[in-house]
Amino acid sequence: MSFIISVFVNEGIVLASDSRTTYNNTRKNGLETFHNYGVYTTDSTDRTFLANQRIGISTCGDASIAGIPITGYIENYIRQHISEKTDINAVPESIMKYFKGFSPVPNVNFIIAGYSKADSGLEQMVYKVRVAGDKIERLEVKGQGATWDGETITLTKIIQPTAIKKPDGGYSDFPHFEIPWGLFTLKDAIGFAKYAVDITIQTMRYQLVVENVGGPVDILAIKPDGALWIQKKLLNIVLRD
Repeated sequence: MSFIISVFVNEGIVLASDSRTTYNNTRKNGLETFHNYGVYTTDSTDRTFLANQRIGISTCGDASIAGIPITGYIENYIRQHISEKTDINAVPESIMKYFKGFSPVPNVNFIIAGYSKADSGLEQMVYKVRVAGDKIERLEVKGQGATWDGETITLTKIIQPTAIKKPDGGYSDFPHFEIPWGLFTLKDAIGFAKYAVDITIQTMRYQLVVENVGGPVDILAIKPDGALWIQKKLLNIVLRD
């Protein structure tokens, strides 16, 4: 499934993601069906993409289409449909149409973030797109905040109010401390995005679950005057005899 996050502050927008893809398969033996989880794992999947200098795209959900990694399809979509003049507001409908053209329709989600030209200058935009659910949501970004998708349980449990169940069936609330989104600088946003991916990876490592979040963390920062990769895995390959 993987984990993706966008943190948006006044200075800019951050997109971050892990790099792990875990493939499963199903086989039949007579009347029995066997579901095999984690039959192949790679930590080299790109899930965050720079579409142009004002638009970033992160993805989670289905890792492949017709047995081929989805990364190539996303890169192909960017080449065919996004230029330096493309406005971010056109991307959600466009990417939805592109991926709904496959049969079956992939269960893939996107966070699309960046800047749009407006009368008052450049305006922040953050969209969430759920292709299989046929849903496009434009987030309210007048304040500062964050949104995430994929394997969301770990981070959500950490930052949401929690309580412990008592023997009598009642609940005792733990102290809850809010995340001061409104005080974040862009550097804080970058740090939180990395923390969110890292804590998900480290928590799943020590749980009895399929570790489908892992590998290098890619972090993209988008400012009104351009985009910058804060962290980006490279195609450095060491060949051994």
